[in-house]
Amino acid sequence: MKYLQPFPALVVLCSLLFASPHYHPTYANQQESVSQLKQDLLELEKITKPFIQTFQKASQLACQSVVSLITEKKDPALKGARELLLPYKEYPPKREPHPENAPKKGFGSGIIVTEDGYILTNYHVIKDFSADEIAVVTHTGEQYKDVKIVGIDPNTDLAVIKIDGKDFLPAEFGDSELVQVGDWVITIGSPFGYQQTVSTGIISAKGRTHVIPFTLPFTYENFFQTDAAVNPGNSGGPLLNLRGEVIGVNTAIATRSGGFQGIGFAISASIAKETAEALIAGGHIVRGYLGVGSREINDDLADILGLKDKKEVIRRFRLPSEKGVFVLEVWSETPASKAGIVPGDIITEIDGQRISNMTDLQQVVRHVRADTRIIVKVIRDGAENALEVEVEQQPDDLTGRTYTAVRKLDEPTKFSLGLLVNDLSLEVAKSMGFEGEKGVLVVDVELNSEAERAGIKPGDLITMVGTKKVDSVIEFMTLMDEFLEKSSTISLFVKNKGFITLK
Repeated sequence: MKYLQPFPALVVLCSLLFASPHYHPTYANQQESVSQLKQDLLELEKITKPFIQTFQKASQLACQSVVSLITEKKDPALKGARELLLPYKEYPPKREPHPENAPKKGFGSGIIVTEDGYILTNYHVIKDFSADEIAVVTHTGEQYKDVKIVGIDPNTDLAVIKIDGKDFLPAEFGDSELVQVGDWVITIGSPFGYQQTVSTGIISAKGRTHVIPFTLPFTYENFFQTDAAVNPGNSGGPLLNLRGEVIGVNTAIATRSGGFQGIGFAISASIAKETAEALIAGGHIVRGYLGVGSREINDDLADILGLKDKKEVIRRFRLPSEKGVFVLEVWSETPASKAGIVPGDIITEIDGQRISNMTDLQQVVRHVRADTRIIVKVIRDGAENALEVEVEQQPDDLTGRTYTAVRKLDEPTKFSLGLLVNDLSLEVAKSMGFEGEKGVLVVDVELNSEAERAGIKPGDLITMVGTKKVDSVIEFMTLMDEFLEKSSTISLFVKNKGFITLK
């Protein structure tokens, strides 16, 4: 614990500086105290110097592989350029308005990954700019304007560009799987255009997901959260360990001011490295996908579902533990919908690999090849089901596709008498043998509820409330409210079971 020894010396110094006004040491006493403190600090410097040099040398090593990106619209009439290049800001900082004919300009950072000039950066840094509107500045100050956009991957918010040259010093990637909360880290980038800026901090959390509100529904997220200063212009720069190795790519900040507020996010090196290699090799990435929106089983999920906490989620969905990934939504015409995966399913295993959290799911799906068949195990109604899924290539555009989703469970009109129902989509109807039918699908049945005691089970199709047909959840809720206002008894017609009375 000798690294903590500097702090007592600082306490002594502060005590001297802020001594009681009633104490008036003589000049000789003051000189003696100051002399002793200086001597103490010199001794302590011998202990702290190696630690300080670690930061110095790691920064010096990595800085040679970090470049600044300057983006500037040549045609001011074109829109979409970003002045502060981070994916989102709650409240943008105030800036002087630009004249209508002024060029749009922005800043970002990049990481040299090969000796011949391939550079990894964030997709959002270059998204709104053509190759001739991007300039690269190396650590020596040399500027390159002949830039080529090699490939982009919006799903990870990463991109690769290239400059002509040789003998560049590529960055070395570290093992992001070894990173632990509390590890010291270094960031290098060009915040607000100030090139080669170094800041330090620690890993505040790892495995963060749902960080960036992308419009794409199937993104790959595995972020480190850090309190190292990350500001607009840091995007695309490295997050380093104390060996000077890249363990992440700085991508986003959580902020109310538009600037640093202690929470920055870096996509993990495991995703960044394989994405860079794939883009360099072929200019694009072909991935398989399932087509589900999912969440980990935790208190945040409980809040989404309108439940008290994760324990209530586990109880409602009859789960053995919080391990697994909860399917919140299933998109139409996707491998998941075709295989019969429905909202409310909990994915626990894919092709023999256990799925405990979102990181597991993304890692497995990310490496599944298109046009292959996999076995996905899900828990539904407390029972495990094995579904065969034919993986397809992830499309670039999902415009026009719809999805079915789990609704909040705490709203009485949606979970009246212990029932959770959902609209019957064409895909689900086909997978469950209800083609041509109309009604609402029972997604879940509350334990010890009237519905459970009456024998209604998840997967049942309710076609009538009383003598009135139902085609949607809205109709179902309306009719249920009408009947419950008049009577405590209600009859539902369930496909293949007939009328069932609930009291």
